[in-house]
Amino acid sequence: MKLALGVKNRRMLRNLPCLFLLLFLVFSQNACYSQTGKQPGYVPGEVLVKFKANVSLAEAKSLHRRLGSKVLKHFEGINVDLVRIKEGWIVEKAIEAYQADPNVEYAEPNYTRRIRTEK
Repeated sequence: MKLALGVKNRRMLRNLPCLFLLLFLVFSQNACYSQTGKQPGYVPGEVLVKFKANVSLAEAKSLHRRLGSKVLKHFEGINVDLVRIKEGWIVEKAIEAYQADPNVEYAEPNYTRRIRTEK
């Protein structure tokens, strides 16, 4: 019994550096990628919109036009439009308007991530 306990302890000690590395990576992620307190964490005036699979390009363009948005870029591989929202709207209002349409799978802010640099 004493021998088995010793082998188990040695295995645990061997795995300890891996555990510490994993914990370090998890807790340090926030230090590497963070937002400054003054910035909203997304690009003001821009929204990412994904339409449902059965929605035609004409239907998508029609909704963008009705909401006063302009398509800045279409990401073909994931079928998402990056749009500039109507002047005077806030991102949250635009997201609500897009999500109210049954053809939209989701709408979300154009989030940003920044690497913190030490000064």
